[in-house]
Amino acid sequence: MRMRELERRSGVGRETIRYYIREGLLPEPERATRNSASYSDAHVERLHAIKRLQEERFLPLSVIKALLDAGEADRWLHADAFPRLDSLLRARLDGSGERVTRAELLERLAVPADQLDDAIESGAVRLDPDGRIDARNAAIMARLAELSEMGFDRDNGFEAEGLRMYVDFVDWLVTTELRHFFDRTAGRVGELEAVDMAERALAAVNDMLGLMRTREVLRRLEARRRIANDNS
Repeated sequence: MRMRELERRSGVGRETIRYYIREGLLPEPERATRNSASYSDAHVERLHAIKRLQEERFLPLSVIKALLDAGEADRWLHADAFPRLDSLLRARLDGSGERVTRAELLERLAVPADQLDDAIESGAVRLDPDGRIDARNAAIMARLAELSEMGFDRDNGFEAEGLRMYVDFVDWLVTTELRHFFDRTAGRVGELEAVDMAERALAAVNDMLGLMRTREVLRRLEARRRIANDNS
């Protein structure tokens, strides 16, 4: 099929399609001549998968590419693999579902607008499609406000670029975790059992990561002191 047909069937514009090809999210089309490109059903399916992961999972393109490139990605993308897992898990974890506007959050936390801008630009705080901020993202911003009060602010590595270290780490970790989760559970357990497993694992792994991180900070500080003492 030609580009015009690919646009019609996928609902994606040609400039975006060309960008995806340049970034490796889509395979190169077949070319009979330099100026003649032919696309296949595989391009349509891939574009639908990218749109679904962006619109339903709010995943950045770097994570989507990792999922699509991975050999295990089929379980994640298959429509029959726990189709309601996200909504069922969100219903358990999100409580009241309170959402606030940007102005309301700034007033509540008494933080400068550029601090929230940095958090949004980095991806540390994510907006809903209508621009509002849900309770979890508001809580993340509250933690960043606390850190700023302690002195960990834009001048100390907590500007947008500095925050991306945490965002990139979480993106990588969650991509790997979900790939493993679907590979080990899809087709093996029911959807409600998968929701139970995911809910319990989130709490347990969050606690484990906090303990491991604290342990490593203390271990490395101790090693630093010993090296300093040995060199004195």
